[in-house]
Amino acid sequence: MSTPSQPGPVSQPVNPGQPNLLAYGIEELALFVSFTRDTYLSTFGVQAPAWDPTRLRKTWFDSTADVSDPANVAVYNIVGTDPNGNWTLKQMVIQTAEAATVNLPGAITYPPYFVAPTAATRGGSFINPTYLSLQSDAVALMNLLDGSGLFDEGQSSTFPVLYPASEPRRLWDFLFNGLVINVGLLLSGQNADGIGSPGQWDSSSGQPLWVPDPAPPTGLDDTRPPRDMPVRSLLLNEKFQVGLMGVSVIRTDLQQQADASAGQFTADDRATLQQIYQILVKS
Repeated sequence: MSTPSQPGPVSQPVNPGQPNLLAYGIEELALFVSFTRDTYLSTFGVQAPAWDPTRLRKTWFDSTADVSDPANVAVYNIVGTDPNGNWTLKQMVIQTAEAATVNLPGAITYPPYFVAPTAATRGGSFINPTYLSLQSDAVALMNLLDGSGLFDEGQSSTFPVLYPASEPRRLWDFLFNGLVINVGLLLSGQNADGIGSPGQWDSSSGQPLWVPDPAPPTGLDDTRPPRDMPVRSLLLNEKFQVGLMGVSVIRTDLQQQADASAGQFTADDRATLQQIYQILVKS
């Protein structure tokens, strides 16, 4: 496989070792780590991509997949059944663009918007810190909304605000269609669903209002089977077996030892009898 084609979260195939167990689940053969939306965020510090309803749920990704050409494909072994219903290894061929990304159900979360308290006062009472903002944020928002005339309402000679030296925020307002608009309130509305949550400004009412985007699909009600997890090849002393808990992997060497310890007829016993039989037939 090629080296990672782009920066970002890294997940490379790792051939897992063989468990020292008589039987184990097929997840022990997995080449990749399986993620949820929460573990993806805690592992990489970034949100997983938004749920894509056109794709199957996919809990793993291969950052070594070559996505330089949209036509590229990746080939993996997966656990499945043959035409006779027997469990075996099959090939899965998918586009590398899909191989390189997860598709996890759940909604993207955004950092909560926190307004720090303030010691600023007006008329002897503490003011609501929601009305405060930094000048840099105020200028940027005024320019974005085509407002004008930015001013600090707290500098009023009749009703001034007393700002402590440690308070960098001010009661910034600007004019919009002849109305006085408080920047702090706009920022609070814009970030009500979290910092960076999607939406757009709407001034059709005569003043700017933040309108959140409609909630996107989350995939939590998706009932389709997920994209299979790639697995390593079976070793010579491994085979699939179906039991009460479904399909698992059996170590034939440990099974033989267990049968011998229990006094049961083993494969070696059967081979020995076959050799004796051949000798008797020839003699």
